[in-house]
Amino acid sequence: MIHSRRSATIVALCLMLALFCSACSVPDISEFTKQSAEMTRGIRTGVTDTGKVIKVAAGREDLFSAATRSELKKQSKSYQEAMAPTLAALDALDEYLDALNALAQANAKSGDNAKAVVTSVGNLVTAVSGLTFGTTIVNVATGLITLEEQFRTAKNFKTRVNLAAIIVEGRFDEEKDTFVEDGKTKTRTRLVKACGPKAADEIATQGTIIKRIVDPIYTPLTEAEKNILKPLNETQKLAKLAEWKRVSDELQTELARLKPEARRERLVAIGILTPSQKQSIDQAETVIANLGCGAIDLIKFNVKELKDINQNVSQRIFDAVRRNNKTVLGFYDSLNANDRNIQRELETILDYKSLVTRIRESRALGEDADERRDNTIKLKELMDNLFIMDGTIHNDVLTELDKCGTTCADMKVLIVFSLCATCEAQALGLVDAVDGGEFDNTDGFIQPVLERRAAQLYEQNTRYLDDLKRITPAHAAVITELKAISDKQEQLDGVLSSSMAALDTWAKTHANLRVAVNSKKPLTVSALASRVREIWAIVDPASQGN
Repeated sequence: MIHSRRSATIVALCLMLALFCSACSVPDISEFTKQSAEMTRGIRTGVTDTGKVIKVAAGREDLFSAATRSELKKQSKSYQEAMAPTLAALDALDEYLDALNALAQANAKSGDNAKAVVTSVGNLVTAVSGLTFGTTIVNVATGLITLEEQFRTAKNFKTRVNLAAIIVEGRFDEEKDTFVEDGKTKTRTRLVKACGPKAADEIATQGTIIKRIVDPIYTPLTEAEKNILKPLNETQKLAKLAEWKRVSDELQTELARLKPEARRERLVAIGILTPSQKQSIDQAETVIANLGCGAIDLIKFNVKELKDINQNVSQRIFDAVRRNNKTVLGFYDSLNANDRNIQRELETILDYKSLVTRIRESRALGEDADERRDNTIKLKELMDNLFIMDGTIHNDVLTELDKCGTTCADMKVLIVFSLCATCEAQALGLVDAVDGGEFDNTDGFIQPVLERRAAQLYEQNTRYLDDLKRITPAHAAVITELKAISDKQEQLDGVLSSSMAALDTWAKTHANLRVAVNSKKPLTVSALASRVREIWAIVDPASQGN
């Protein structure tokens, strides 16, 4: 995962630069400050809640094996460590925006405050000279360091503001489009953001190259190795570290005071890093720098990673809960399915009996013969359905009709006949061959079979309902847990998606601030406010009605 090491402090850098020399015409940024604070509060919720999801998962002994819990605990620890810079970034944004708002309101003291801001710019750029990829400090700020040098030596206020804008918003490249207008070929220039959607993958790829080289060097020394170093003088210690290709705690403290390039030069000089390794790191960092990503981009990449982690861990918990409760879920589903089948079969038996009664009444009352023929075909269809649903009925009915012998012969032919789309005439012929006496006689053999089977089905249904009543509380508890997992995953997914959109809008609002500073116009933050409401509608829906 890509995380800034104090990196979000540069998020506020552009605003500071835009204001540091504008004491006479600073726009009101109080609403921008307010909406930004609400935005960071929402993002912070998504970040911390995702951490809680992983932590809870790591402690679920009822769901995961010891090996899986160990893996999740490591992931939780790495996440918590990596989350700290993100939270610090959001805190820094709040703090600096508050400071900027104070600067905007300071009037007479704004000149003194502006000087303090200018002094801090170099320190801010230095502080954000790297990103953390896991445990490895990877310098992604080669371009930022160059910009900081240009900023420090610039004499023009607008030049400084624009340099700071690149640091925060990222670089924009010019692209020229050719088009024809009024028969003339013309060229139009447009600005295109250099840091595209695939930049995060490229940063991760280049970071992996650096990680493979640097991680072994920074692997902590064992106690045995530390004991070997203790009696050695400084020169001997460095020689031993060069032999091991490792960095001690003392050396790491020394290196931390250096800029990335100087740090690598020092490692090469003492033999821990080879010139070819340094070259590989330099090339990887150059690729990262050339992507032209700003601080907002890097935070967005980070939030995207958090979103992916949330989806992955939540799905693992969801699947584990289902797997752990498959007996309850499976038994409940089986009972429901069997109960539905019984209900459907009982309904078909009742429909059959009702239709037999209707056919007899129609014959007794001398009603329309065609209607009786249609109802007899329907009766045949119901019997077919019962035969399909229940092999017991099929076997018992045919056995009884065999007992009936020739007095049920035509009715038996009709019952075993296979209906089809092209055999209507044949089916009607079979119906007409059955007179009322044979119909009633045959029904006298069929009805007892259906009565016995219905009684068995009622008994089975009672047992299923009792079992369902017994298992429903356990099933409801599992379903409630699954829904809670799913709802939380969807909530965090929505919060983090909205957070990425809000960061985009924040960058655009920040760009508008530069325009407001230069044009002396009010700063509009309605778009940012809308994004903030979107985040909090997901985080706390109840609050939106107040």
